Amino acid sequence: MKRITSREEIPTNMTDEEAADFWATHTMSSELLEASTIEDDLPRRNGRTKTISIRLEHDLLERIQEVAAQKHMGYQTLMKQFLIERVYEEEKAIR
Repeated sequence: MKRITSREEIPTNMTDEEAADFWATHTMSSELLEASTIEDDLPRRNGRTKTISIRLEHDLLERIQEVAAQKHMGYQTLMKQFLIERVYEEEKAIR
């Protein structure tokens, strides 16, 4: 898995299929992941997180936990990474 350390390494204008293929073989560094939580053109938010509750199918949760274990990270951290990456792609698509 190739670790991405800057936004310049992320291709632009990818189709959903291309994005899925790209993110299947790449991951964001923790520094880039943390920096991605606040966009420069968005109003600054306080650095606090908010606890939420989300219902997932048991099978999906097990699959996420399995992937997280293979990456040596917590499953909630992995889910946050997935959400950040996907929201970033969606924001790029609508701009």
